[in-house]
Amino acid sequence: MNIRISLTLVLGLLMLHFTVLAPAATGDVNRPLPDYNPLDSTIFMEKQQVAVQEATLGAKTLAVAKSFLGAPYVTGTLEGNAREQLVVNLRQLDCWTLVECSLAIAQTGDGMFDDYLSRLRQLRYWGGTIDGYGSRIHYFTGWLLQAEKSEVLSDLTRDLGGIPYRKKVNYISARPAKYPRINKPETLRALVAAEKRINAHEWFYIPQAKINAIEQQIEDGDIILLTSAKRDLDIAHQGFAVRQNGHVHLLHASSLSKKVIISKQPLAQYVLAQKGQTGIMIARIKSGSD
Repeated sequence: MNIRISLTLVLGLLMLHFTVLAPAATGDVNRPLPDYNPLDSTIFMEKQQVAVQEATLGAKTLAVAKSFLGAPYVTGTLEGNAREQLVVNLRQLDCWTLVECSLAIAQTGDGMFDDYLSRLRQLRYWGGTIDGYGSRIHYFTGWLLQAEKSEVLSDLTRDLGGIPYRKKVNYISARPAKYPRINKPETLRALVAAEKRINAHEWFYIPQAKINAIEQQIEDGDIILLTSAKRDLDIAHQGFAVRQNGHVHLLHASSLSKKVIISKQPLAQYVLAQKGQTGIMIARIKSGSD
């Protein structure tokens, strides 16, 4: 790379960095600025180049997810700020942020980093609005519910032979000692309202023993939600379907392997081996939703 190209790239990154960190417009002064490392904008551009090589949003999303293989697994990256902010961390991922960030990058197309931030905010917060800890979506079925309402994806579980998934989801509100940020009355109210919204929806799941029977109907890039055995928790884990040697495997950020991997076992065997998981839900990204 010659000096002129190097200088152009550096200047471009600096302009991108300061554009995103610029003060909010007059009508938006109360929106908290995003929290991110300048390296995240560089990683975004690298992943963006991966995404644009693919034709559909689902293929773009899966390509980005695959490009994260080997990235370190770190939990709790969205926590730690006194004030709720849009946290961007493409250097370290957990099972949720792998899915969310891959989709948001794919949705951005050839847009700028601030376009990616907007996509990410729309996926992560109820109504795309940041208004404290309670405005963030804390249950993955809630994330699925909003993404489907926004016509980003479709929940195929019922159509693929799913049976009713009945439980009262209130894992977080029932554990204020574990989640001290819900001790504020307004935060707890927002969280309980979100739990009611989720519980009012009719959910379905494919039990562990039935996954093999519907495996051939699962497509590359489908989002796989692994249902929780806990009575008040909806989802224990999530990732992407990847077909290898005629079987579906799970591309996911693994807490055991401490990095993004593709499961060695086919999906049906993998779920059976997990004591805390009872089955799966399946969501498919819509081709025209970018």
